[in-house]
Amino acid sequence: MLFGKLLPREGNFFEMFNQHADRIVEAARAFSQLVANYNDPHLRDKYAQDVDNAERSADRVTHEINKAVHKTFITPIDREQIHSLINTMDDVADLIQDSA
Repeated sequence: MLFGKLLPREGNFFEMFNQHADRIVEAARAFSQLVANYNDPHLRDKYAQDVDNAERSADRVTHEINKAVHKTFITPIDREQIHSLINTMDDVADLIQDSA
């Protein structure tokens, strides 16, 4: 029982996945506004910057998840599945940014 108290607890992986998903939604909404306002250079630049900001924020969450995987002894799902999921989610954010 004492040994269990010495081990790092589960990270908040699902909360972090939700945070990353929120950043993807932010990027997608900004991209949608960019497309809708493409003829206005000022708005186009503003929404392109919003996409970049959301993607950078998503990258920070990805980094936090990867760090938590390495620090957590027992994860709620398999480590490989966590890496696969967050890398795929990050690819979505990257593709939105690349399209902007």
